[in-house]
Amino acid sequence: MSKIGAHVFIWTSGSLDEKLKSFSRAKEIGFDGVEVSIENTSIGFEQVKRARKELERVGLECTCGTGLGKSENLIDEDEAVRERGKQHLRRAIGICSDLGSHILSGVLYGAFQMSKGRGRTQEEWDLAVTLLREAAEFAEDKGVTLCIESVNRYETYFLNTAEDALRLARNISRDNVKVHFDTYHMNIEEKEFYAPIVNSRGYLGHVHISENDRGIPGTGHVNWDQVFRALCEIDYKGWLVIEGFYGYIKELAIAASIWRKLAKDPEDFAVQGLKFVREKAKEYGL
Repeated sequence: MSKIGAHVFIWTSGSLDEKLKSFSRAKEIGFDGVEVSIENTSIGFEQVKRARKELERVGLECTCGTGLGKSENLIDEDEAVRERGKQHLRRAIGICSDLGSHILSGVLYGAFQMSKGRGRTQEEWDLAVTLLREAAEFAEDKGVTLCIESVNRYETYFLNTAEDALRLARNISRDNVKVHFDTYHMNIEEKEFYAPIVNSRGYLGHVHISENDRGIPGTGHVNWDQVFRALCEIDYKGWLVIEGFYGYIKELAIAASIWRKLAKDPEDFAVQGLKFVREKAKEYGL
């Protein structure tokens, strides 16, 4: 049976010590786990130790996510920038493992960058394959699976569709490299939800449940029946993590261009979102 997680961005975008304050509330609401975004890979071991201790205290599991910046980009033409990207991933994998998580997902291949006035190049593709394969070898020793996320064209020019993500994972050809689908991005880039998910059989490692406006799942126009029917058909056993933005956190409002409130408050978002996802999962036997 799939487990349902809550991305801590529902409550905060602060430091790891700030994020751990949301763990007990996520448990009380009924989530199986939380997803922690690792933006700052220079955080100390003591902070990570406190977070893991709190996860164990409240009885939650954890998944992790990260992304790269323009100064730490695996597909950049500058070798120094690529090296910083490699080091960022290695540190994020280590933090992920120290938190007790077996999943590191997200835009692991390059910086969030809408366009360079062109599409991706073969050279960039080859760099992503080579350097993510190296990262996967390091991650394997840590018990971590890398899940590559395809995101919409306004956030990257490199990997936009499920088909792109699957091809990259197949090219990397490591057992601990899977794909990560997010229904918000799929709603923009895919013709439908069912076929891309079914075609990912054997490769789908992580799913973000996110409404078309980033609001509470079930309140928009994402075709959730297609999503859950397809997940059921491929016998998906991975995490279903609710990722959304209430709209009151300044940093996330800027990053996601959300200038309106999408729920009454974070509690409303989390409670309604979990209720909807649990009902859908039960309906489709996930």
